[in-house]
Amino acid sequence: MSRRIAALALIVLLPLTLAAADPRGDAVRCKGERGPGHPPDLVRALGWLGEEGSSAVWQLSFRRPLVVPDPQEPSFRVDVLVRDPRIPTVSLGDYRRVNRIVRFDATARKARLTLLFLPEGGSAFFNPPILEGRTLTIQVPGRLLLGEDQFGRVDLTGLRWSVVVRDGGRCDLLRNGIPSYRMATIAPSTSSPTASAVPSTASAPSASGKPVLGVAAIAVVALAVVSLFAIRRRR
Repeated sequence: MSRRIAALALIVLLPLTLAAADPRGDAVRCKGERGPGHPPDLVRALGWLGEEGSSAVWQLSFRRPLVVPDPQEPSFRVDVLVRDPRIPTVSLGDYRRVNRIVRFDATARKARLTLLFLPEGGSAFFNPPILEGRTLTIQVPGRLLLGEDQFGRVDLTGLRWSVVVRDGGRCDLLRNGIPSYRMATIAPSTSSPTASAVPSTASAPSASGKPVLGVAAIAVVALAVVSLFAIRRRR
């Protein structure tokens, strides 16, 4: 069994383990802003397609439990930056190549999400996120975020995303803040420590999602067998 086959297996499995880690204590001064600030330290982010691909779900994990409402003014803000390749993008400060923002202002635990449509100059509101300890879970219908095609279908596969957490004059950017992460096609495993924060409509696999999970499990076992066989042959 060649190394090429093992590498190919890893490439196939990589989208099933999609997660973005963020260094601890990496907050910087927001571009064009002055003054102090202590944004919550983002350490991990996940993005996947929920409700059979009709909604976008993000699960953000922080270093410490979030305090909401934020006792200090201004309240910290969590912005999920979205880029739809079909729509013109804008750039301003730390926000580059973006055309949609899903925003949560920590003014109240039940503060609604604000959706900003940057090129069009409009906005909309949606349900509050789910806050549980160190985890913030955001879910938005695709029809509201990116719209539907002429047949009433929603396509979120081309969506790219990133995250900016800001407080006062300081920002914690996921990577460089440019929307470049893809959405995973399935939700993370329910054995995840933060899986309980996922909305039930997104975390519970649908009937069409169960075969995908089965294929993923078989692929993991196959990869382990391939790797073990390759190691023995090299010996």
